[in-house]
Amino acid sequence: MQGILVLLFVVSTFEQKVTDCSANGVTIQWRPELSQVQKLDPSKARLGSCPPSSMSMEDDTLLFSVGFHDCGFRKLVSEDKVMYTNLLTYNLDAGLPPITELVACVYDLSSNSTDLDNVRNDLVFTLELMNSDFNGPAPSTMFTFGTRIPIRAKVEQQVLGPLWIYLQYCMLANTQDLTQASRLHTLISDDGCLIESKEGNATFLPRREPSEILLYFQAFKFASGEQVFLHCDMTTSDLQSFSVDKKACQYQNGWGWELLDDPTRSYICNCCDSTCIQRTGFESGVYTRQVLGPFTMVDSQHSAEDESTFRSDEKGLGVPVWVVGLSVCLVLMLIAGSIASSYYLCFWRGGRLGYRPSRELLNKY
Repeated sequence: MQGILVLLFVVSTFEQKVTDCSANGVTIQWRPELSQVQKLDPSKARLGSCPPSSMSMEDDTLLFSVGFHDCGFRKLVSEDKVMYTNLLTYNLDAGLPPITELVACVYDLSSNSTDLDNVRNDLVFTLELMNSDFNGPAPSTMFTFGTRIPIRAKVEQQVLGPLWIYLQYCMLANTQDLTQASRLHTLISDDGCLIESKEGNATFLPRREPSEILLYFQAFKFASGEQVFLHCDMTTSDLQSFSVDKKACQYQNGWGWELLDDPTRSYICNCCDSTCIQRTGFESGVYTRQVLGPFTMVDSQHSAEDESTFRSDEKGLGVPVWVVGLSVCLVLMLIAGSIASSYYLCFWRGGRLGYRPSRELLNKY
């Protein structure tokens, strides 16, 4: 790997020890902070999505020895550094929050690195909600279940020629900060596998230019009515060179996994059903994470109610339609009551009092 390890950091509360942070992976010895009555159970521990490699019974220490392509590590570029991050978690008994520890390996890019050169070219990444034709922004950030949500990822630069852009990982969350999310749903994994195209309803669209990638997924019952954020890890390439590290794969029913940009090389996508192993060496290009949102996914009933409120506001009423209707009914009832009272006082009761014959007059005849 082109780069020098400058920092390995594990946020700890109790005797965490990292023994190696190599070019392609990390080895961690971890002893979670447990009470004296709690017994260490390796089945409750994870580094990202990976269980411990082994456990030392003598000192209750868990050993993780994994590569950065495993376990859901995140790869981010910031200025002249590349950082791999993940979370150590240990699930406690029901009702107790899990123990979590952040793991990060940070590498300093060499001065002649392609990554550093690209960063200095002032790349601009965008992740946007689009309209159905992908020719403008979405007219609304509210989507009813079953409708398509169009997404565009794009990179722009001023100096060099057009870049190819790839989405490596994309995940829905109910918070802007992934570490605080209580609901998560993966759309893209394994450096470009659109798994939602197999497990749900999503697809890539043909590229209009190398520097953008278009896709949509179908709105579904996820954090219904709550704010939703789309977190995506992106990378670039100077050339149209597909690999297990940089690809755009989608599942076609009756056919299998297909490479978006060259279906004749769809064998690159075969790993999408298992785990895509990265190639040896450091891949050139810029890696970044973008967050899109918030937007909401709701059922049609909630959407209609919100639309009614919106229309009322547009007309200057400032209140929902049902409130206006109820107010009108109450006003009509008050008017009808006033008319009935006036009739009683002025005609029926008043007439009887004014023309009632006296008892003396009746006795006289």
